[in-house]
Amino acid sequence: MSFVVYSIKGGVGKTTLSVQISQMFDYTYVTNDSHSSAHNLMPEEKGFLVSSEEYDEIPFDENIVYDFGGFKDTRINNIIKQANKIIIPTLTSIVDVQATMATLKDVAQINKNIIIAINRTKNNNKAIELKEYLAEEIKKSFQDLDISIIFVRESSVLEDSLFDCEYVETKAGTNRFKRHIYRNAIEDMTILKKDLEK
Repeated sequence: MSFVVYSIKGGVGKTTLSVQISQMFDYTYVTNDSHSSAHNLMPEEKGFLVSSEEYDEIPFDENIVYDFGGFKDTRINNIIKQANKIIIPTLTSIVDVQATMATLKDVAQINKNIIIAINRTKNNNKAIELKEYLAEEIKKSFQDLDISIIFVRESSVLEDSLFDCEYVETKAGTNRFKRHIYRNAIEDMTILKKDLEK
């Protein structure tokens, strides 16, 4: 399998999710964002940058997580078309939600296997309201789409995981205290993993 994490908006947590997913499955991490340094932090031969200056097209392969930056890049369409799942992260502000709907409109034309991740959620009620709103909007605009909408709670553990590029479940290991501290992040990533494997 291969996955794409994408939104037309920056700052919604694409890289954090991409790194977690790549480590979750032991996949290679590929980004088109030359402003990101995550590819350099990945284990040797597991992280790559495919900048538009060096690559006219982005090669598709299995066992890759593609982290596509918050900007338009026509090279990504072929990858989105072939990927098993597209993950669109969003935050809870109206600007992020509008960007999510615009991203969804672009992506759904070429691949309908989509997961929306409401990222860095703090207030559970607000996140639930947003999930209901998105479900309604999707039903109105894309009647034939069956999109999974999941929550990824705000977690310093997930943010910190960018520094060592380690999957939170692996990071916690069997240490009961760590597993307690990491429990929300582990639970959220487990739910995401199940959705990706469907």
